[in-house]
Amino acid sequence: MASRLADLGLDQANAYYTQNPQLRYDRPLPPSAYDINPAAAQALWKDPSLKTNRALVTKLIEVGGKWEEVPTHIHSDKDLRLIAYQNVWKTKQRDLLRFIQPGEWYIGSSHHNPGNRAITQTVFHDEEKGLEMLKFSITHIRNYVGVADGMVATDSPRSYSNQHSAGHVNPKDYPSLIWRVRFLGDIGPGEQRAYINNIRTWAMLLQKVTKFPPDYNGNDNLMTNTHAKVIEFGGNVLNAVLGSRSALAALHSQAEQVYCSESGMHLALNLGLNAPLNQASVSALFGADKWAKVQLMLNEGSNFWRNGMHPDYYGNGNDGYMQNSEQNRLVEMEEAPDWLLPLKERLPGRQLAGGGLVFRPWDTADMIDHFIKTAIPREGRETWDVSNAQAELLLWLKPGIFHSMGFSRSNPPPPPLVMLFDTLVAKVRRNYNSYQEFRAAIVPELQSAHQIVAPKAQGDGAFVPPHMVTTIRGDADELIALEAVGQLFHEDVLRKR
Repeated sequence: MASRLADLGLDQANAYYTQNPQLRYDRPLPPSAYDINPAAAQALWKDPSLKTNRALVTKLIEVGGKWEEVPTHIHSDKDLRLIAYQNVWKTKQRDLLRFIQPGEWYIGSSHHNPGNRAITQTVFHDEEKGLEMLKFSITHIRNYVGVADGMVATDSPRSYSNQHSAGHVNPKDYPSLIWRVRFLGDIGPGEQRAYINNIRTWAMLLQKVTKFPPDYNGNDNLMTNTHAKVIEFGGNVLNAVLGSRSALAALHSQAEQVYCSESGMHLALNLGLNAPLNQASVSALFGADKWAKVQLMLNEGSNFWRNGMHPDYYGNGNDGYMQNSEQNRLVEMEEAPDWLLPLKERLPGRQLAGGGLVFRPWDTADMIDHFIKTAIPREGRETWDVSNAQAELLLWLKPGIFHSMGFSRSNPPPPPLVMLFDTLVAKVRRNYNSYQEFRAAIVPELQSAHQIVAPKAQGDGAFVPPHMVTTIRGDADELIALEAVGQLFHEDVLRKR
């Protein structure tokens, strides 16, 4: 495109992508060119169950004496699309670049599923391993971004890639799922791309000045659990980048430190979709005096990352650029077109949480409910084997669940919560005439659980865990859906079709 989207009118932008469908963000996805190499995959992960493509993205659980395979990393088999990657810095990534074009932004959810497929009671004897299984072994969120020479991966913390030899895709034994935003309603192709550009730009701003918490596995609160708090946080990000020491100090306080999925999914999407970086929105949300400075900053190119240009959490590097910015400085930032509105204004009438969040954060009750429904699907299978297996699974989860809520031997859970959990287990174990009757029967316990573990004013008890990426499907309380692009596996464990 000869002109930036900010230089085009809305009709011109939509017309451009209509005339060039191969450049649309929502273009049809190409078919996979690879299958699993069973021998290589089994050797790498020491897992003899890895025999099919599907095995790479499913778990195994015993129900009624028989092992069942359940899709935990894809919505259905039509999402199964293996994509090959290499992980040497600046590798061309020929297969992956069939799916990613310059400027496009995607969510990557890294996982340890191969080698950890079996959901067994033994796993939950270890609280940390049990908590990881509760997340279906999905443990990190990255952002995959198309750049002029290919693609990069960026993170919170920004030092992640260097510290973990993660390269610009992932380590060989740590594959990833890749997701794209699916827009709802009548959002045209030019408008879609403008939102994606805005998400990409906000992601870079977030990774410039935010701090990663030391304890992120269930004990870090989600401070930004309302739309108003998201905007306040975004204001601190802009002010910090523009030189405010007080804003930078606020971002680095314990309450406002952000973990990987909070930055790379929750904040990037909420700010990117509901806070366009154009004059009208920046002035309305962050102050009329900000726009001139923000506009200049967004047009600095890679100079944005040069030593001394702007405050930065990681500080000056030895190559003239800020530390841990090798991949970030390849990502283009840009102002949003004047016509781009907050997405919640484009899709009015949706029952959004927190005064306008893109999706509703979870509490512990949500995480438990999702795990049980996914690990042992019950709809259409109202049998003793299924109900008993679900109940036993809840009991296995109990130590990890309470651990994730901050309880321990020295700080035990309150008796009402323990009794509520036991009541829920008993109800789950029973059989009902239908799945709908079963769900209705456990509503009181789930509602009580939500009340007990409801997020506090400062965000305690609210989560956006990495595996939540698999659940955002465009429901009535969501502004978007997340759609599976494919599943990234190192080329050494795949073979060409």
